[in-house]
Amino acid sequence: GYLKYVDFVSDLYRYEMKDFIDRNIDSPFDLVTPDLARLVALGGFRKLAPKVRQYLRDPRTERVFSFQAMYAGLSPYDALAIYAVIAYMDSVAGVYFPKGGMNAVPRALAGAAEKHGVTFRYGTEVTRVEHNGRRATAVITSTGERIEADVVVLNPDLPVAYRDLLGEEPWSVRRLTYSPSCYLLLAGSSATYSKIAHHNIHFGKSWKGVFRELIDEKRLMSDPSILVTNPSHSDPDLSPDGREIYYVLFPTPNLDAGIDWKSEGPRYRDEVVRVLEQRGYVGFGDSIEVEHITTPQDWADRGMDRGAPFAAAHSFGQTGPFRPHNIWGENVVFAGSGTQPGVGVPMVLVSGRLAAERITGPDRTYRSRAAR
Repeated sequence: GYLKYVDFVSDLYRYEMKDFIDRNIDSPFDLVTPDLARLVALGGFRKLAPKVRQYLRDPRTERVFSFQAMYAGLSPYDALAIYAVIAYMDSVAGVYFPKGGMNAVPRALAGAAEKHGVTFRYGTEVTRVEHNGRRATAVITSTGERIEADVVVLNPDLPVAYRDLLGEEPWSVRRLTYSPSCYLLLAGSSATYSKIAHHNIHFGKSWKGVFRELIDEKRLMSDPSILVTNPSHSDPDLSPDGREIYYVLFPTPNLDAGIDWKSEGPRYRDEVVRVLEQRGYVGFGDSIEVEHITTPQDWADRGMDRGAPFAAAHSFGQTGPFRPHNIWGENVVFAGSGTQPGVGVPMVLVSGRLAAERITGPDRTYRSRAAR
């Protein structure tokens, strides 16, 4: 079953990447390619959970290979099977952890850009994009400085960029529905757990209930399914000798739920520790030496609409050409998870390439990874 599933997701990747992910899409007609017919024949437009179950009959493996729909803002019972491509990237292509932690990736990108003459002005806040009609002419900073621009690339969450920087909120943005949010606990700890790996997913017994509570009922999980990442398991240099780093993610509703996280946050922190200890992380709370917490309200305060770090949900009407386009007017371009192709580190990096293509035109020498 698993090997047939690998063949299925590998075909998905090959058919999706070149024509539907790694490409600027302006119209539904851009989707009409031979690969669209292949995706239909493959079952890519069926529902994700039953499609995974076609290959993996054990409920535990079905969960492992379908929970990723949560990152797309959907239950695996509602998400299209095309989103099994996430499992391809996780399980077939492989997941790599950068030496020095995830922040090594943006530092390396910034270093490469600086070598090519880019100047970064850290700590400079842009409050408005000045435009004449549909053409941007400059950006205005919080100090009143005016910086002229031939092209403006906006990387904030797309709805926030429209509302706060361009001063408008088109229908394509107003209509959006959003993914769930998450409560994130980062802990420096004296505890070591010998039976865990780098990434650890702990499912509750109420599998369907998790999605119903988070997405439909917009309330906190009664039987949580959670992610615990232990970066120092793969890179011991990230922590002092005898210490470990833990990244604990509990999915939550976004701010549409109306939860007051200023009052709920401290209580939920204790609930997170209780669940962890119940799931086998003995003494987790007492072993924490330093911690940092991010609630849905904190995500919103950092500029993520509805406090949703996974951006707009990837429902059919918010996918591909139906997701907000990555260009406004003559010379404003968007990058990030709020535009095409969507959420996740690989997709956001692709969005940067697509944004560059809007500015410089297609690179005729470029070949999508799916074609290599």
